[in-house]
Amino acid sequence: MNVNDTDKRKVGLIAGGLTALIALLATVWYFTSRQDTAEPGQAAQPIDHITQPALTSAQTLRQVTLFADSIGIDTARFSADPQASDAAVRARLTRLLLTVRYGDKPARIAFQGLKPAIDSAWATQTDAGFTDAMRTDVTPVVAYRQLIGHYNRLRQRNARADSLRQIRQTLNYHRYMNRFAGDRIALVNIPAAELTVFDRRGARLLSTPVIVGRPDRKTPTMTTSVQTVVAYPYWNVPESITLDEMLPRLKRDPTYVYNENLHILDGKGNEIDPEEIDWDGMTTSNFPYRIRQGTGDDNALGLVKFVLNNPLAIYLHDTNRRDLFTASANRWRSHGCVRVKKPVELANIVMRREALPPDFLTAYRADQRPKPMAIPKPFPVFIAYNIADVDSTGQLRFYKDVYGFDKKAEAAM
Repeated sequence: MNVNDTDKRKVGLIAGGLTALIALLATVWYFTSRQDTAEPGQAAQPIDHITQPALTSAQTLRQVTLFADSIGIDTARFSADPQASDAAVRARLTRLLLTVRYGDKPARIAFQGLKPAIDSAWATQTDAGFTDAMRTDVTPVVAYRQLIGHYNRLRQRNARADSLRQIRQTLNYHRYMNRFAGDRIALVNIPAAELTVFDRRGARLLSTPVIVGRPDRKTPTMTTSVQTVVAYPYWNVPESITLDEMLPRLKRDPTYVYNENLHILDGKGNEIDPEEIDWDGMTTSNFPYRIRQGTGDDNALGLVKFVLNNPLAIYLHDTNRRDLFTASANRWRSHGCVRVKKPVELANIVMRREALPPDFLTAYRADQRPKPMAIPKPFPVFIAYNIADVDSTGQLRFYKDVYGFDKKAEAAM
């Protein structure tokens, strides 16, 4: 190697170094000038900041579809044609998101007394995709999340189709309850013969056995709300019970009216002396009176009544036969109303204070008039028919199809 070649190599190295130095200085100057020219109060972007592009509607739809499938939603009806316009995809995405959060209306509801409150705008905020915050919005209740876990566990084990269908129906009902406002709600599940109070975070505030309607006097499913809590209630005997059960007894033995603390009332609410009634001449077609049972521990409603908004004369109440909760496993034996094992605890939750003392059922006073108590906030009540659900320990339970509703639904499929 000669001297000229060595000199050329040195010159090349020096030139390359100068070029790299100039590039480095230019880069530093560029980002320094970006920081110097930032708007007041606006933080400068870091050097390695990269703006992520918003997901397309089709990408978000795929995200939500996978999630919806995992929580028991039939997603086939929400699939979009690959050639569909962005507006069409967005419309399907919005419908799917609303279903994920609010479910479908159950097929079997005898009365709907609650007004839905659906946040439609929530389903349009999808520029960032199906975010963790949105997932949290749609799975707030612990029991719901537990049921999702059981559903996916059974799917992986290829469980029976009817078991999965029953779980899907209950998952949908949990979503359906999200349509209605209320920071506390009561859920009566007829097959489980149980009442549970949840708060909106999903905590169980109360779980108590109930006695519901027998198969020939079914408790109707409904969405309703507590209007009033009544201590020492009267029992205004339904016409069907008056004519079918009480009238035959009164005809056989008029003293039954005294033994059961009954009052005979005319159409204006005036009390009639039972001694003046020609019981032998009374029939189901000409009986002009109504019957009311006086207050007290022997009253069929017990000492506490929860008046529900519905036209079917269904309410929650205490009972004068509290022994039935322990004497028999059959808790499907009422005329249709719901007898509650823990009415005092439920009343205090509804009233949001100790409206009734813990010993109210045993330390009651005789000869009291009814004492209605106005509730401080609306209190939604759901009476449902869910075969599959989780219990208070999170265990999956399949309950008896006491009314045969599930068999009819399966046969219709």
